[in-house]
Amino acid sequence: MVADLAVARAQLLVLETDDSVVEWDKRLLYRRVREVGCADTLQYRHLRAHEEPLLMIPDAVSWCWHRGGEWRARIEEMDPVVQRL
Repeated sequence: MVADLAVARAQLLVLETDDSVVEWDKRLLYRRVREVGCADTLQYRHLRAHEEPLLMIPDAVSWCWHRGGEWRARIEEMDPVVQRL
């Protein structure tokens, strides 16, 4: 994902805080932004959903997808792309 963000010239990556993996995330991100050469341009932050409301969107889309039926049909209109990491 960091390589894709570097190509897109993204400036900020916001991840939802999961206390059990925050330190692991930070170590991995620290290494990856340096490996792909975007350490000076890409910032990353861990926030909770109440701090960044856009973090609620993936949860809502995921809920619709797993619920199936009419709910899945509604989000398929958005033409979602699943990228497995």
